[in-house]
Amino acid sequence: MAAEIQIPVAIVAGILSFFSPCVLPLIPGYLAHISGSSLKDLHQSKAVLQRKIFLNSIFFVTGFSSIFIVLGMFLAGVFGEIPPSQSILINRIGGIIIIVFGLYNLGILHLPYLERTVKVESKSKNPGYLNSVVLGASFGAGWTPCFGPILASILVVAGASGSVYLGGVLLGSYSVGLAIPFIITGAFTSQVSTIISKHRSKFALFTQLSGILLIALGIIVFTNSFVRVLAFLNLPPL
Repeated sequence: MAAEIQIPVAIVAGILSFFSPCVLPLIPGYLAHISGSSLKDLHQSKAVLQRKIFLNSIFFVTGFSSIFIVLGMFLAGVFGEIPPSQSILINRIGGIIIIVFGLYNLGILHLPYLERTVKVESKSKNPGYLNSVVLGASFGAGWTPCFGPILASILVVAGASGSVYLGGVLLGSYSVGLAIPFIITGAFTSQVSTIISKHRSKFALFTQLSGILLIALGIIVFTNSFVRVLAFLNLPPL
């Protein structure tokens, strides 16, 4: 499968994960927690506090990125042990799984298991950089209705690649997509928090977009058509 398509898709998937309506509203709360402040303080956004939030957001991102990359490399390593003769079957199964996740995000399918959320919250009263990394890792290990299917789909693609290196790159790309808007939020907390509170109802559109993206990705994986997509887009392989 072609990394030229997979990597941009993983980045876009990360961005859509951030803007999903069951993740984005939680961001101000996470920022408040990792900075040891309140939501009211976030809206005041004093210079010293803003710098603290920004730095802690970077370590928070480091925490969940580490979890994602390790997962991607692990799954790619596991699937890499499967004989090449079974690769078509793996693509078929992986494609179906991704399409199911896409239908779920579009609201066509109801999957109760995906609506379970695992949260590990730090109770430290003196938040610091290490605490932010730990909380970021717990965020990465969480499972939410919007966040889970997108991440799981990228993990399926990483596993199907059969390459530990590519698995790490794909989940690193996903992490970049999720991290960029998160760090921007950490840098402009007050402004972004205001936008979130005013336009929260509109973010459901991102879940719909992610559903369409996952279905398209699932079809490409199922038919193993990455090379044909490259040819259609007139992009040379790496």
